[in-house]
Amino acid sequence: MGKESRIRQERKVGLVKKPGMYHKDRFPIVLRVIAIVLIVALATWGSFFAIKSATGTIAYQVGTERILQSDITAQVKNYIDMYNQYGMDLTTAENAGTLKSVRQNVIDSSIEQELFIQYAKSKNMKIDQAKLKTALDAEVENAVTQSQQQFGTDTQGFNDAVIAQYGSMDKFKATVRTEVQPYVERQQLADAVTAEINAGVTVSDADIKTYFASEGRVDADHLLINIDAGNDSASTIAAKKKVAQGIYDEVVKQKAENATFDFVKYAQEKAAELNNKTAGYATYESLGFFTKGQMVKEFETAAFAAKTGDIIGPIQTEFGFHIIHKIGQEPVSTTYDTAETVKAAHIVLGFGTGDQTTGATAAETLANKVYAELQKGLSFKTAITKYSTDADAKTGGILDYFSSVSDEPRFTALKGLKTGQYSKPFVDGSSYEIVQVLDRKPLVKASLSEKATYDKVKTALEDERKADATTALVTKLKVQFPVREGQWSRITRWYSRGIGKVLGAIGAWIVKATGKGTTTTPAATDVPTTPSAQ
Repeated sequence: MGKESRIRQERKVGLVKKPGMYHKDRFPIVLRVIAIVLIVALATWGSFFAIKSATGTIAYQVGTERILQSDITAQVKNYIDMYNQYGMDLTTAENAGTLKSVRQNVIDSSIEQELFIQYAKSKNMKIDQAKLKTALDAEVENAVTQSQQQFGTDTQGFNDAVIAQYGSMDKFKATVRTEVQPYVERQQLADAVTAEINAGVTVSDADIKTYFASEGRVDADHLLINIDAGNDSASTIAAKKKVAQGIYDEVVKQKAENATFDFVKYAQEKAAELNNKTAGYATYESLGFFTKGQMVKEFETAAFAAKTGDIIGPIQTEFGFHIIHKIGQEPVSTTYDTAETVKAAHIVLGFGTGDQTTGATAAETLANKVYAELQKGLSFKTAITKYSTDADAKTGGILDYFSSVSDEPRFTALKGLKTGQYSKPFVDGSSYEIVQVLDRKPLVKASLSEKATYDKVKTALEDERKADATTALVTKLKVQFPVREGQWSRITRWYSRGIGKVLGAIGAWIVKATGKGTTTTPAATDVPTTPSAQ
């Protein structure tokens, strides 16, 4: 499973927070608390600092309030660190699209929160004082804990520093409380608006039944003509739209003339052709099945509205112009089915720690040898003990029940095999494997007659309607409290499109002529990248 796919899967089970939602937790508050932490830590050396309000470059003006570029940058950094924990470096070129998506989600979330706060104030919405006290207590204790961590196990040193700086622990906590209270109150106001939205959402039993039978997942692939909203001029975007339209017209023509038209082959060849002329111009992707909320709205709406087998486009999103091929669809009910699972044993023949090309060749030769011996009568259990290089060989090489979602390569290798049968050798990561079926548990279809399923479906429908209601309110509030880019954002975009682009072209020419240097366009200081995603 690819890193991006793994993160998507882990989001489903709650291991990774979806980008753009962290502002509903404690992130903005903790940023300010760090200032307090540093004050206490540095007090050990006799340094005394006054706490300042956050000031800096304005990224967006929302009504009468401002969103700072420094806050956006800090939150994006938080997500970069989070993705790093799952082995995905968002700062690399291959993940540039995902980083842009994260940045856009942070911007959208920040704007949404600010709109909600101003809306709450305009409606004279009141903060629940009991909830405010609970939240403040939690933030103060969190600040104390973080401050203590600066001193490690030196508890006495921490206490001495607090007393030297503030006179007592109670006064330190009071200072922290004073500093964080405005941010907690802002979050409470935003939460009050969210609660108002959610209170207006209801679903009936009939709604749930209709939703359960409706289209829930779409399988599609697409050809994308990429646009960079931060650098592409209006004329460049118009030219790319014309290219996308020409491609779509050609697809329609070829499909009408050829009943066996292969979109995958056509799209891959077209992407390669365009990229040979201009690097990064087009992208072909097989997306697999996706549910509502996983793709940008314009793409999702078009894909779900199309019929299976349709090729539609060009559909414009923040990423570019899409030619979408809808491969299949499944009702909502299938997402609640209990998938077929397989229990298996495996023989692992690793590539080793040396040269991977040589190791892969040696592993392939050995895998074919082992497979031949199995066909001549060698027991699978004996083969595991004799040949498998995996640590679990000592315990029989057993793999507990897995599905196509949790372990697609092995599940696919065992497709159609009965208990006791084994697969042909196949590559899985840095090893060859042969897998044997030990047991199968069949697919179990979900039913609304089961309370657990009914409750899950009801919650999912409510969440979908809450999201739609939130989007509708945000759209309305953007008229009431206009959102405008800060001057710095406009300047840096001008730089990227103007002199920055010229300098980048000069740099590319120098690299091509001399073979030295890089083709990276010089960046303006703290340039906020215009968001997009994959």
